[in-house]
Amino acid sequence: MLPSLKKGSLFHRVLRARPYSALAHDYDVALGLESFRRTKRLFNWLVKEFLIPFDSAADVGCGTGLFARYLSGRWRVPVFGLDKSRAMLRMAKRNCRGARVRLFHQDLRSMKFPSPVDLVTANFETINYLVSLGDLEIALKRIAESLRPDGHFIFDFLTNCQPLRRGRFHLRRLRGRRCEVQQWIRWNPEGHALLAKIISMPPGLFCPTVEHHHERLFTLEEMGIALQRAGFSVRAVLDANTLRPAAICAPRLIVVAVKRRGEV
Repeated sequence: MLPSLKKGSLFHRVLRARPYSALAHDYDVALGLESFRRTKRLFNWLVKEFLIPFDSAADVGCGTGLFARYLSGRWRVPVFGLDKSRAMLRMAKRNCRGARVRLFHQDLRSMKFPSPVDLVTANFETINYLVSLGDLEIALKRIAESLRPDGHFIFDFLTNCQPLRRGRFHLRRLRGRRCEVQQWIRWNPEGHALLAKIISMPPGLFCPTVEHHHERLFTLEEMGIALQRAGFSVRAVLDANTLRPAAICAPRLIVVAVKRRGEV
C-alpha cells in the first residue's frame, strides 16, 4: 500500500516536482549507472551482430548523458543528446564535459537536430513516455527525419505483457547520492498505463519530494504499425532478457529498425 503523503500524515510537508527534476541529482547512483552498464553491453553486441556502421549519432531521452558520452568516446563520433528535463540536462552537461556531445532541450514530438545522423538510440523505456498512439507516430516520424537514408534506430520499450499484479502498487527501494529513493509502480492493463510515484526521502523523513510518472505500454502490433508509417523497416525484435527473437509476449523488447530509402 502506498504511504499517505497528505497533510497531517507522517510527513510534515511534501514537495511535488516535475518528472526527473528532483530525481536528477540522485538518478545516476539510484538507477542510471546500473542501466548504463547494461545498455552499453547490449549496444556493443547489437552493433557487432547486425553490422551497424555510423559516423554520427543521437541519443534521445539522454537523461544525465552517460550513454551519449560513451557513444562519443568509445566510437569517436559526434553525438547529439536530447531530453525534455532541464534538470537532467544540467547533469548531462557535467557528465559530458570535454566530450563531442551537443545537448538539446527538446520534446521527441518536435525534435530537430542541426544535421541528420547515422544512428539514433532511445534507451530505458524513453519511448513509453509517449502516452498515446498519436504521440508515438509523431515522434517516430521526427526520429526518421533526423536520420540519413539507411540510418538505424535502436530502442527498447515496455509492452503490455507485464508480470505485475494489476491495480496494486509495487515498491522498489533505491539508494541515491543524497537520500533513499522509493519507486512505487502500478500497472493498469485496461489503459495500457504504467503509473509510477517516485519519492525522494531525505534523512529524517523530512520534506520528501514526489514525482508522478506516466508511461504508455505498447503492443508489438501497435509499435510495428507506427514504425512502418514513420518510414522504418524492422530488422529485429528481441526479448530484452534473452536477446532472442521475440517469439512470445515479453515485458520488454529491443527493436533494431532502419530508415527506408526514399523516405523524407
